[in-house]
Amino acid sequence: MTSRLQIADCVFLLALLLPALAHAETRVVRLIPEAGSTKGGTVVRIYVAGAGLVGPVEVYFGDRVAAKVRRLSLTALEAVTPPGSLGPATVRILNALWETEVRPAVFTYVPTVPQITRVDPGGLRAGADGSEIRIDGSDFTPTAVVVVNDTALPTVFVAPDRLQAQLPAALLASPRSLTLRVTDTVEGEATSDPVTVAVVNPSPRITGVDVPPLDARQPVAALIVRGADFRPDSQIELAGQATPTRYRSAEELEGALPVALLNGTDRLSLRVVTPGPGGGISNPWTLAVVAPPAPPTPPAPPPIPGRFVVFTSNRSGARNHIYLLDRQTKRLDTLEEANNPLANDAYPAISADGRFIVFQSDRHRSQLDIFLFDREARTLDPLPEANHPTAFDGFPSISADGRVIVFESDRLNGKPKIFVFDREQRTLSELGGANEATAEDGLAAISN
Repeated sequence: MTSRLQIADCVFLLALLLPALAHAETRVVRLIPEAGSTKGGTVVRIYVAGAGLVGPVEVYFGDRVAAKVRRLSLTALEAVTPPGSLGPATVRILNALWETEVRPAVFTYVPTVPQITRVDPGGLRAGADGSEIRIDGSDFTPTAVVVVNDTALPTVFVAPDRLQAQLPAALLASPRSLTLRVTDTVEGEATSDPVTVAVVNPSPRITGVDVPPLDARQPVAALIVRGADFRPDSQIELAGQATPTRYRSAEELEGALPVALLNGTDRLSLRVVTPGPGGGISNPWTLAVVAPPAPPTPPAPPPIPGRFVVFTSNRSGARNHIYLLDRQTKRLDTLEEANNPLANDAYPAISADGRFIVFQSDRHRSQLDIFLFDREARTLDPLPEANHPTAFDGFPSISADGRVIVFESDRLNGKPKIFVFDREQRTLSELGGANEATAEDGLAAISN
């Protein structure tokens, strides 16, 4: 009986006290933190002094109500900020039961600062015409701009966590370090922390070497190294020794070949070295050193003029094959080691001594390529260094001494152009002085 009376008394006293407490003066004395992002979501602890917080409450930041409010005690709340505009916002606590308001404080909305977590690619190639980069991070907006070394780049907003930007060639001209930031002028000039991206030299690559005929009276000869990703400070090395090098383009270097290096060797190693940052050593290349010709032997009796005739005939199975007639011996050579019974072999040309015959054949997937037949050794050379895997290569001609082959190929943009292959050096080059970019050039012949 006594405890029921005590409970009733407490309820009665609480009913008398609550309105009084609610109307007593209460004020916000502290906010932790006092500032946060304009996008909202900042968890703020609100501390009050005075009569305390009694009953249900609502928390306003400016004219927007906090979606989440949690009571920590009679003098403390925890609220999550709604989105807001830049600048100060009044923080008000409204008692929904008695419609009383706590004396307010001020919360400051500050710009949302973008963050960069990754830049792809992380390393950029010096000398490139331009490069697209991807920036991953957070808090990006459609008005965000990528800035590199104080240069604003054309920027594409992909998502709040991704941007794309185009680096101009001027920023990639030489090895250097680029400082990259993301800034947003609409969001109060919010700028991310800087990220450093390196521009480095690419690794050089050799695809071919052109060596001119050497003259023993000249101590130095010029050679041309062809390839990719050469830089102005790239260096040609011969037999491990640096040689004077002139940069012509990213695909071509000119070097000096001391003739003394050819003494006592039949092979000469060559490579290209590009210094750092980046750079490195190219793939190795080997030059074959041809021994001096033997002393001439007494000349044989001269053959009759025009002794050998090489021609095409379809006399065997309606396919074209090549044949050779020796006009001096009246003997017909069917060139069985050269002809393919399942292919068409045609358009032959012959060296002056009748030893080497060059011709075209469709024996590889019906694609025309050129081949070289040695009548003395009875061997067929498929000329892999000259033929292109997918292009037309045909209408060949050979020099009188059998060393140089000139032929037509459409490997450059589908237009026929003239190419020259050195059989001894095994090197191929486009006949740049003869070809014209917009024309069709072919059906060439060559002297000794």
